[in-house]
Amino acid sequence: MQDMPETTLNELKDRLMALARELSSQDQALRSRLAAEDTATSNTFVAGAEAAVAAEADDEVLAMLHHEQAEAREVREALQRLADGCYGECVSCGEAIPLARLAVLPQAATCVRCQDAAEHRGVTHA
Repeated sequence: MQDMPETTLNELKDRLMALARELSSQDQALRSRLAAEDTATSNTFVAGAEAAVAAEADDEVLAMLHHEQAEAREVREALQRLADGCYGECVSCGEAIPLARLAVLPQAATCVRCQDAAEHRGVTHA
């Protein structure tokens, strides 16, 4: 783990924990929304433009749910790196992730250089 003051690590851990709680809450809300929409459309006949709007709304909720789940996974992985003592180290090159990057994106797993390279290859990490 890079040389980071204990207070800074604790602050980042607190932010990660808060983010995990927020994402869990959003996940539950999206699942409830999807279930409510599913119930509403399964009990009535929906045709034409209404069916298209309902399907589009479902697709939007599913996309948001997928995004929230991916972000929650990144947060859990960051918390595990913290527990393992390797938080703040790039998982690709092993170099220290700058504190400024972690301050903005506490679940960051890679340094900016490795993230840029991954995005050019079509692979994304935080």
